Amino acid sequence: MNHQLFFREQFSRFIAASRSGRRLSASGKRIKKGTIINYEHALRLIIKFEEKTSRLLHIQLLHRASMRSLQKEKNYWQRFYRQFADFLYKDKKHNDNYVANTFKVIKTFMNYLQKEKGWVIGNYHKAFRVPIQQSAPVVLTPAQLGFLITNKEFEKGLNQYQKRAKDVFVFGCTVGLRYSDLMSLKKTNMIYSPEGHLLTLHTQKTGTEIKVPLPDYLMEIIKKYHIKAGRYLLPRLSCTNLNRQVKNLGRAAGWCYTLPKNISHRGNILEIKTKKGKSWPFYRHITAHTMRRTAITTLLLMGVPENMVRTVSGHAPGSKEFYKYIGIAQDYLNHEVKKAYQKLLESPALLPKQIRA
Repeated sequence: MNHQLFFREQFSRFIAASRSGRRLSASGKRIKKGTIINYEHALRLIIKFEEKTSRLLHIQLLHRASMRSLQKEKNYWQRFYRQFADFLYKDKKHNDNYVANTFKVIKTFMNYLQKEKGWVIGNYHKAFRVPIQQSAPVVLTPAQLGFLITNKEFEKGLNQYQKRAKDVFVFGCTVGLRYSDLMSLKKTNMIYSPEGHLLTLHTQKTGTEIKVPLPDYLMEIIKKYHIKAGRYLLPRLSCTNLNRQVKNLGRAAGWCYTLPKNISHRGNILEIKTKKGKSWPFYRHITAHTMRRTAITTLLLMGVPENMVRTVSGHAPGSKEFYKYIGIAQDYLNHEVKKAYQKLLESPALLPKQIRA
């Protein structure tokens, strides 16, 4: 075997092995289609980078390599990291999340060469790090979710498409499923137990078994679409359609207060303005992802223990994503507690006589 291999060729084989099922995920399952699409996009970026620099990337096999060769290879990958990052930021105008995801794919590929192919290529790729400023997910407050659930006058003012979107959105904001799982729910996923109706399913992404109690207001939504939805529990809307409808829903609800949209670019937080040069209103942040985030945060705010919320959401113990929601809930709790203490200082007359004495 040649001691030097072409990066592009090996990356194409990596994608083919992932697509065919010869390469499996760490859990032993086939690689998801969406993940393979990410691999293919990363390869296209690599090809464009090679075209720009007019040189092909290589992978050097380092079995019994000298110290000089090891240092040379380290310098090679450090230079690649700097130049490729500049290409993504300057030429492609990508933000930190996008750049980090691209390097994550490259690291996955090189880990594959090491662990599954058994090639000695060094650990230089482990230094490919991109600083990311994590922003808090946008969620509805319990008051906003309660408004959508209970306000019948508001519902009367909606057209049939907005009502349908509201029903799907409220359902998602309650059960906390990923959008793909929500749209795949069938009548067979609903069971009855002595405690009431439950949703039971294995999630598409992780295969985790989930059982979610269904409150009465969700049962009313299910009954509303019992015939029209066929074998499914809910109307099946495309993610694009729902995203558009829930933004209209938020605007109709009057959620027009300012909430800047920020991105992280090389570790710096930058605000994205609207076409008119203004900050974004809250309703424009609402998407299908808001449903799952709202459900998890609401349960935490209502005092449901973390381990039980993870059972509903399907997050693994120690999940970094899950702890974003805990942070939101804690911030909200801190804010409410401070408000309570402020009321205590401003209005001592509200306290019972025995406490004031």
